[in-house]
Formats: sequence, C-alpha cells, structure tokens
Amino acid sequence: MALTVRKKRFIGRMIGHATNPVRVHWRTWRRQEQRHTIGGVEIVLPPEHNLPYYQRRDPTYDAYAIDLLARLAAGNRHVAVIDVGANVGDTAAAVLASDPRSSVISVEGDPMFLGYLARNLAAHAERATVVEGFVGPVGTRVSFSRAGSTGGFQPEEGAGGHAVEDWVSPASLLAMPAPEDLVVWKSDIDGFDIHVLVHHWDAIDSRCDVLWFEYDSPRTLGDRADDERLIRALAASGRTLLVHDNLGRRMVQLPPGDSTGLRTLSRWLHEQVDGHVVVPYLDVWALSPEAVQLLQCD
Repeated sequence: MALTVRKKRFIGRMIGHATNPVRVHWRTWRRQEQRHTIGGVEIVLPPEHNLPYYQRRDPTYDAYAIDLLARLAAGNRHVAVIDVGANVGDTAAAVLASDPRSSVISVEGDPMFLGYLARNLAAHAERATVVEGFVGPVGTRVSFSRAGSTGGFQPEEGAGGHAVEDWVSPASLLAMPAPEDLVVWKSDIDGFDIHVLVHHWDAIDSRCDVLWFEYDSPRTLGDRADDERLIRALAASGRTLLVHDNLGRRMVQLPPGDSTGLRTLSRWLHEQVDGHVVVPYLDVWALSPEAVQLLQCD
C-alpha cells in the first residue's frame, strides 16, 4: 500500500524525534555551530539549539509572524519591535531583513544567547538595539538556568543556575522607541509572559499597538490568578485577538470585548496537560484598531 503524504510526514516526524537528540549530542561534543536560514536571512546558532529541527519538522513554525509584521510595516508609521526574550535573535533578524525601515529592540539575559544575538543582528546594527538583562522579576523565581534552546527560572539558585539581581523594567524599554512609532511588544519569556503583562499592563497597553505573546496558562510561573486578570484586561482594552497555535496556524479571531473565547482556550490548554499534549501553548496577537486595519482583519 502506497504511503499518503500525511503518513510520510508522520513517519518523518517520528524519525526526527528519535534522531535529533543524537545529532545535538554529536554537534555539542564537536562544538559545531549551526547555520540556519530564517525569513531569508542566515543566522548562527549554538550546537544544542533546536530551531532548525523544529522548522524542518513543522515548516509553519513562526513563519506566519514575519508576514504579519511586514503588513504592519506597509503602513505610514515606522514599526519598532520590542523583542523580550530574544534568544539568539532569530525573529529579530528575520524582521530586520524583511523590511528596511523596521527596527528591533532585543532583550536577552543569558550570556551565551546574548553573544549569538549580537552576532546575528550585527549586519543591521543601525536598526538593532541589544539590551542585556531579564524583564522581571515575577514572584520568587529569580534564579535562571539554560536548557538547550531556552531557559527558565526557579525559586532558588540550583545546579547550573544563577540568581538575577538587576532586572530590566518594561518602562525603560517602552521609552526607547520614538513617540510616533507603531510599537510591537513581542514576549517569549518562558512562563513570565502573562505576569509581566499584568504587572505592567497600563504602561504596555497605552504604548503598544500590538501585543504578541506566548500564552501558556498551565505552565505559568507566577500568581495563577494573573491569567484571569489578563483575560479581563484584554477584553476591556478594545483589542482584537488573533490566536495561533504553537506551530503558527491560525485558530481563531476574537472580537473586542470577548473574554469567553480566551478563557475557553485557557481551559483547553489545561485539559491537555492531563492527557495528550497536542498544542502546548498559543501565540496571541492583541491588536489596536489601527493594527486591525493594517492587517485587514475581518
């Protein structure tokens, strides 16, 4: 029996799931950096980084975002992206390459990722600002440790972790773009996204036309009541929400004032934790009326 395209893709995913750890171990042992093309621009990655594997396995991963940002940049206002948790600068490099006017403020606190971030944005130094540090704190989790492609915070300093004492404030980042800029707050900070938005809501909401953040309510690291606080704040803000799954596939568009939709999606994410996790987190884009017009949302 001939294999369908769907079956071939499934087999390929299973093979990749088994072989990728071996490849990571081999590259790490040889200290072999990776070169990877994203958004038409080549970037350098550390040996253990999994981004190439993710994008080979799921070609839609993060691909949609560059198109949305390019459409925002087609308007009359200069677009400034505040990239919180910039990692190695993969998204930032693609944004800078996709539009010659847009600028990026990239925030990263891990020293190794920071080095790759600076290298990957060097070709666009006039439009790229690198800020060293972590945005926070949130609760008692102040010890950071890196794990492969990402990192995380724990309440106490453990093996391989280090306590963070100096934090970057959202207010200082929001003051950096020009007053007339269309500002995008892009947040991928491994469990802190919800809480930073809630704790600094007035400043972020009033300055940014777009809030693009990782929404992972089951694995959030601070006060779990912040999830409901964020849902209510978004509903009261008059923003339209575009919700994508973790592979960049559009799931739903929620109209201004709708709190039920995101609350339902939050419960759905929680239900998966107790079963088979298919979609571990969501990408939420919260858009001002001007951003909605630029993106031509229905």
